[in-house]
Amino acid sequence: MNFLIFCPQKKDVPLPAVLKKWMPETVWFAVQKIIEIELFEQFAQHIEFGAAKRFEDWYNELTPESEKLPLDWKKLEQMPFEKLLVIRALRPDRITTALDNYIRKVMPRGDDFVDCDSTSNSKQILESAYKDSTTTTPIYFILSPGVNPVEDVEYLARSMGLDTKKMLHTIALG
Repeated sequence: MNFLIFCPQKKDVPLPAVLKKWMPETVWFAVQKIIEIELFEQFAQHIEFGAAKRFEDWYNELTPESEKLPLDWKKLEQMPFEKLLVIRALRPDRITTALDNYIRKVMPRGDDFVDCDSTSNSKQILESAYKDSTTTTPIYFILSPGVNPVEDVEYLARSMGLDTKKMLHTIALG
């Protein structure tokens, strides 16, 4: 889970010349870290020596998360969480779509979770989350760059008759 969330890197092995034309250094450094996870010990060697061209083709797919990986890594089609780790390492730009697909495929009624807020605006979503919260079940905002929910939180507080100057204290943890 730590790898999926943070995608740590190990920078002590330089990017091999055979991979330089298509693989960014940051991807190679993530590959060097994923090989520390059981099951992935041979992953870097397979990319570099086993099928560099086939991995390049997979890497260059528009939707690589929907494609089988080269070599024996095809087995990850039956191991969706582990495939997420590979996508996180090789194509971090595709992880959001891959996570949507994972939730749809793995969780019971996964479509309901992925699509649950597709017809609601941000204020309606916050109101729904507030109804689910308690004094011991807080609401956390996990944000993308440039997103600021403060206006919606203040709107919710005002709609409940609260004085936002006295009753609301925001803390940015970034």
